[in-house]
Amino acid sequence: MGIGRKLFNEIDKPIGYKKVYENSYGLEIEASWDGIIKGYNGFPDGKNVGSGKSFEGKNGIIISNWEGVFTTNEEEQLTFKGLDMNKMGKFVVLRTYSTNSKKLSWINGLVCLLEGIFNKNEKEFRSTGYEWIF
Repeated sequence: MGIGRKLFNEIDKPIGYKKVYENSYGLEIEASWDGIIKGYNGFPDGKNVGSGKSFEGKNGIIISNWEGVFTTNEEEQLTFKGLDMNKMGKFVVLRTYSTNSKKLSWINGLVCLLEGIFNKNEKEFRSTGYEWIF
């Protein structure tokens, strides 16, 4: 297994937040966000919107499960699912894509590894996505 080519830069902004429950172990939330993707190496440019649940433990570590839709600038649509871990504003995401587009069929089953940071001042998540070769 290894990291392959750089596929995109992504900037996401939270658009919704709801506390689901809190207990002695931590806090669970539901959240949504939208963003912009700048593609490289054949990966398309476009916009995405996603939502999911996060659990923030009392130790400050956040584990999240996300899904959403990515619409390219050419109006092609992809769905994605991902799982991430955030510690002290730095995060890593494992994400996969699916599409019915013939043009982008190479993306079906693509696994990406994203690394990024949360910028508190700008209230945005910035990440870079790489192809994960396995």
